[in-house]
Amino acid sequence: MLPGLPFGVWAALLPLSLLAVLVQVSAEELLFRGYIQQQLAARFTSPLVWMVLPSALFALGHYAPETTGGNAIWIAAWAGIFGLLMADLTARTGTLGPAIAVHFINNVIAMLFTAMPDDLSGLALYIMPFALSDEAAIARWLPVDFAIMLTGWLAVRLALRR
Repeated sequence: MLPGLPFGVWAALLPLSLLAVLVQVSAEELLFRGYIQQQLAARFTSPLVWMVLPSALFALGHYAPETTGGNAIWIAAWAGIFGLLMADLTARTGTLGPAIAVHFINNVIAMLFTAMPDDLSGLALYIMPFALSDEAAIARWLPVDFAIMLTGWLAVRLALRR
């Protein structure tokens, strides 16, 4: 890890940064799970329609070949799977709360703690030693990130059952 913002500056900006991330993830969840998913669920009984279509749109919104280079499709696929998991949490609970919480934690870690040296690293405490366009590093990093994402989703699913 490379140093990002000095700790004092990072800590001073943290309250505003957390609020900004909360607004960002809430807007995404309201659009993709709150509006699109629920509108489709009201019209179609198949989860293949009301879970997959919003997740595919979410993935498309994260497709950025100008930033991620040859990894663009893999980053978009990651976002699509993340969207499916958040769609599942929303469908199971009937509320956006768990999806917003998981999305918030994910983005806080990815933008405020350990960001990659790309567009969204300006508020990070630490910077990863590779960029989203580094195909070899992303090939090593994505499986770990997928495992973390699935473990987090499963933990929330298990907690919601109790």
